[in-house]
Amino acid sequence: MSGADFTVAILIGGDSSRMGSDKATFEVDGLPMATRVAQAAKAAGAAEILLVGSTQAKAKKLSGTWKKDSFPGEGPLGGVITALKSASHDSVVVLSCDMPFITDAVITSLVRGLNDAQASVGRTDRLNWLCAAWSKEECLQSLQGVWKRNERAVHRAAVLLDVAEVPVPAVAVRNINTPADLLAPDDSTTLK
Repeated sequence: MSGADFTVAILIGGDSSRMGSDKATFEVDGLPMATRVAQAAKAAGAAEILLVGSTQAKAKKLSGTWKKDSFPGEGPLGGVITALKSASHDSVVVLSCDMPFITDAVITSLVRGLNDAQASVGRTDRLNWLCAAWSKEECLQSLQGVWKRNERAVHRAAVLLDVAEVPVPAVAVRNINTPADLLAPDDSTTLK
């Protein structure tokens, strides 16, 4: 699978209740978080960048092609399934929009992880299921089957798959759920 084109899908449809404003368009160092994720995807060589969820109007302010979430309000597994169904390539990296420090190296390592597995997931001290790559051909049917049985958690849906764990730096997958999350954990300065 190495060297093959891949899609990056950025999930932008969460309700952002803790942020107080839309997470996808919330600016970090002058750029919307989803745009920062898209820039990392582009730097990694993504052949296609999708924005899954939210509204087309909101997505127009961001970088990527908007796809309506097939399961709005049902959680991220629906977004993953929508991304796989919408992608033009077999290798699909699905990322949450609230990881503004994601790097092209992390994305590349997730794609490489698909050489030996049906899916690859970023691992820090835990698995980060919204930082994962999926083989559309090998995963879509299984995930849809689990969905039909009312499973909504990505980590539980993926237990049926052969998953490779890919070590990633914790800062790269750091979720920004509130403005206070931008403060460095050890002091009150903003990450740059």
